[in-house]
Amino acid sequence: MARGYADRHLKTDPGIQTIYYLPKDAPEREIRFVEVNELIADRENGPLEPLDFGVDMGGAEAHTLLVLDITPTQWEKIEKKDLQLPQGWRLEGSIPFSLQKA
Repeated sequence: MARGYADRHLKTDPGIQTIYYLPKDAPEREIRFVEVNELIADRENGPLEPLDFGVDMGGAEAHTLLVLDITPTQWEKIEKKDLQLPQGWRLEGSIPFSLQKA
């Protein structure tokens, strides 16, 4: 399911360089993406907050898609541990998706 969402986002948003799927420690039926997007403005202050895409909220296949849009500069800071991901989000075990692999 994560691969399908990633493919769709990569094909529809030309600014996305890479999407990182973060399954580690995510609640069951929650998909967490960090999308590195070169077309969004850099935000210097404040915590990083994911957006809830509110997909498939009912029924047997109910799940949540949370997307954290960040700039390449913010991604570098996250990798260096100079910028924190939202509480409970971890890079360990992340799965990268990019247009070349889609």
